[in-house]
Order: sequence, then structure tokens, then C-alpha cells
Amino acid sequence: MKKMRNVLLLLTPSNPRRLEGIALFARSRSWHLTIADHLTHSLDGWSGDGALVTLRDDEGMLSYVRRLRRQGVRIVDLSLTRPDVRMPRVAGDNAAIGRMAAEHLRSKRYKNAAWFSTGWGHQHELRHAAFSEAMEDHCEKWAWALASRKSGADNWNALSRWLKAKLCKEPRPLAVFCFDDADASRVESVAIDAGLSVPGDVAVLGVGDDMVICENQAVPISSVQHDIHRIGYTGAALLDRLMNGGEPPPAPILVKPSGVAERASTDTLAISSDTVRRVRDIFMADMANPPSTTQLAERLGVSRAILDRAFADDVGLSPSKMLMRLRLDEAKRLMAATDLTLAEIAARLGYCNAAYFTNIFRDSEGVAPKEWRKRQHTR
Repeated sequence: MKKMRNVLLLLTPSNPRRLEGIALFARSRSWHLTIADHLTHSLDGWSGDGALVTLRDDEGMLSYVRRLRRQGVRIVDLSLTRPDVRMPRVAGDNAAIGRMAAEHLRSKRYKNAAWFSTGWGHQHELRHAAFSEAMEDHCEKWAWALASRKSGADNWNALSRWLKAKLCKEPRPLAVFCFDDADASRVESVAIDAGLSVPGDVAVLGVGDDMVICENQAVPISSVQHDIHRIGYTGAALLDRLMNGGEPPPAPILVKPSGVAERASTDTLAISSDTVRRVRDIFMADMANPPSTTQLAERLGVSRAILDRAFADDVGLSPSKMLMRLRLDEAKRLMAATDLTLAEIAARLGYCNAAYFTNIFRDSEGVAPKEWRKRQHTR
């Protein structure tokens, strides 16, 4: 009978999705798991075959990990916080996360961008560098807002004052990419407190797709989906290989992000023109009965040609295409946040019936609205 492996999980923070990935692999190998989210005296006598850890700037943990390695315990680090410590690693691809964030914000036509984090380390550096490289050539204004390098960053009041001043000073609309969802929630809170609209004035994008954070804000937060479940599974698979005598990989195994969970905090086009903003507000006030382009021009006191040029220069869409986009964005919000039927949503947004709405939505999103709604509720 094959010997059961005894594996220690010393993971901080103890992310449920990472644990699910590890557990999925562990069940296939009948591992016995010992789970600890911090060092305790009871771990001094632990003995086993392998460990999955997240190294931090904690000399106590590093000393314990070194002791386990001297005992012959195979160890895989599931983070990139301590690149100075040589050991097998599986972690998220921070550069890919930064590039995906930039791609998402560029698709929204943001010309002003900023980075925000309340900490700074190796992973922050990788994520920021890739994001800034991807955005700098695209941006008219690039702002780097790194709170951890400001005095008082650990004090909420001092941090809020500093961040509020930064957000109000930068040209708008401004897109802020945050290291994680917790930082994104801070930016949104301060922006709203400063009287700025999200996403109209400040768009906010986090990382991690933590639904407890992202969906419990005044404006739900969009987030790059850091594939933590796959990191856990892949890390466990590497540990299994090492415990069976395999050689460690020459470099960290990097797991790419799986996409962007788009919510309301970035779910709009960046609009700089006052004329285009006024049209957007008119459309948003009554999507079921929007004025024609000619009526809009008359209402704003400009020629049809000037109106069309303003739209082409600012958002690259015609007024009718913008209306379609706004309707689809509002449809997504209503499907995700309410129990309204498709017929009720169609009527609110000015579609003649649910079938026509379904066809328009499917053509745009590649999936029927019923399926889209189902995915939101099961994600």
C-alpha cells in the first residue's frame, strides 16, 4: 500500500480559492493535510513529507522553513515576495496581470492613468512595471500614486487626505489600477467622499476578484481575475513531483490571470468632451425614449456635423452606437443586481420586446442574456 503523504500548509493569508485548488489535487493523491495560517509552538514537533508555504518578510517563518528543509521536507513557495530566497515556486504572473489591466483600460479609451498600492514589494514592482509600460505610450498623462512611500500611509486619515488630493489634482476621467481589491476599495471610497463619480470621473480596477470586497461597494469593483485556484493546484502538483524525487524547475512557474471580471467601476467609456458627457446624461435619463441625433444637436445648440465630430474625436462612436453601449451596460447591471425579467429589462431600455433584446445582446456579447446572468450568479 502506498504511503500517505503528510503535507503542511503554511499559507498567509489563507485564501479559500487557493485552498480549494490544493485540496482538489490532494484528494487525488490521498494526502493528509495539516493547515496553519501562522507559526505556533505546536508546529515545532511537526514532521512530514512536504509543505506549501507563502514566504513573507517574516524571519521567524523563514527560519522555520529552513529548518524543515534541513530535515529533508520538500517545500514549494506559492508567492514571489522573497525572490532572494532560492526555492521552488508557483505564483501568479504579475507582469501578465499588469498587461491585462492595461489592455482592459485601454479598451475603455482612458487617456489618464494612475497606479495605487498601500504596500511595495517585489510583486508590486512587477505588476506596476508591466502596467506602466503598457499604458505610458497610450496615455496623455501618466500619474504614479504610490501611497506606501508617503509618510502616514499606515494611518487611514492621513492616507485618505493624501489620496484625495492626488485624485482631485489629476486630469479626468482618470483610470486607477490598484494592486489588489482591498486597495481598489480604498480608492473608490476616497473618490466618492471627494465628490467624484465612479466610473465617470475615476474608474477603479483591482486584482483578485474577491467578491466579498468587489460586490459590496457603492459601485461594484472590476477586477483582474488572479487565478489563485490554479496556483494552488499547480503548486500541489509540483510538490508531489518533488516528493517523488523529481527535480525543481529552474525558474518559478507563473500562472497567468484568467480575465477581467467587469463590474460598474470601469463599465463605461472614458468621456472628456463636455458635449459628449451631456449626451450621455440625456441618454441615461431616459433610455426607453431617447432623442434622435438631430434632436440632440438642436437641444445642445450645435450643428449635426459638430456633434458627430465630437463623438468621433472623443469616444470613436456615433451617438447611436453610444446609446447601444449604454443600454447594454445598463442591461448587465440590471441582470446582475435585480430579479427583473428580460421582458421588464427590455421595456426599461427601449427594446421592443425580449426577443429583440436577446438578439442584440447575443450579437454584442457572444452569449444570450439568460446564460450571461446565470454565469454572474454562479461565478
